[in-house]
Amino acid sequence: MSKVSVLVPVYNVSFFIERCARSLFEQTLDNIEYIFVNDCTQDDSMEKLVELIQRYPRRSNNVKIINNEYNQGPGVARNMALLAALGDYVCCVDSDDYLDKDMMEVMYEKAVAESADIVVSDIWMEYPDKTEIYYDHVSADTEKNKADMLVCTGKVSPSLCNKMIRRQFWLETDAFAPDNIRYCEDRCVVTRLYFKARKIVKVDRAFYHYTHSNVNSITHKVVLGHFEDTITLWTLLDSFLKQEGVWRQYEEYAEWAKVCMKLRLMIDTNSYVLKKKYAFMFRDFELKYLYKCRLGEKMVLCALHYKCCLLAQLFQFLIRIKNKKF
Repeated sequence: MSKVSVLVPVYNVSFFIERCARSLFEQTLDNIEYIFVNDCTQDDSMEKLVELIQRYPRRSNNVKIINNEYNQGPGVARNMALLAALGDYVCCVDSDDYLDKDMMEVMYEKAVAESADIVVSDIWMEYPDKTEIYYDHVSADTEKNKADMLVCTGKVSPSLCNKMIRRQFWLETDAFAPDNIRYCEDRCVVTRLYFKARKIVKVDRAFYHYTHSNVNSITHKVVLGHFEDTITLWTLLDSFLKQEGVWRQYEEYAEWAKVCMKLRLMIDTNSYVLKKKYAFMFRDFELKYLYKCRLGEKMVLCALHYKCCLLAQLFQFLIRIKNKKF
């Protein structure tokens, strides 16, 4: 049995796949299983991957390739890879990103030493004009982790990419990505894992290089699907909290997270049509959280609440000027 299984969906990443795969095959940890899922990529990503695999004969026998019949998105691709995995622990890697060479070794040793369900690290965030570290503030306090995971504070990452997860624990939680959303599917999975985890530990170092320059990434441009998926995400998470009998305990955390996600989408989209269509999203409770918002966010939220969408568009434009984001 492998120590770690690495799950990698592949879709339209011709420019990035070689760098990603090379960083995986050159890991210092031995006995790694690699599972690549060809999610019906439309470019030559798989051809480049297969060619690169041949250059690493020491790793090639530990590589599995799963071919989807049609494109289903990264969440479903990871589900398929997880079910095929045999490693003690599992890591998820996006095929346009890459890793430091000792990531698997350091995190696996931490996982084993601490008998942890989940190991978390910091993340290198790579933008076209700069690189910075995202510090994941995961806590030794299990209840705090649960609350922080629900709230979009930016202090706790909802991504799977900086986590090593005990495979049997993941399977036992039944925390599979929903097959009907492609945006924020990680949050749905990680929230469930955090709620079920017995022990979460942290390695205070960044290993994972998260690339923000892939124009084909689903997070690159806000479109209709982002709003629809956000609504579906919270329908699923609300249902989960109620099933777990903790809805009242975490209701306000969930409501604030919904407001944060709505604001992010409304500020990031340039579409007046989308602003108008989803102005009432999470409307019933949003005004009670105005005190938590910054001035510009308050103005956008109030304008949307009363469906003054042109005014919201103006406020959004002013925020983007202030942040120099166009």
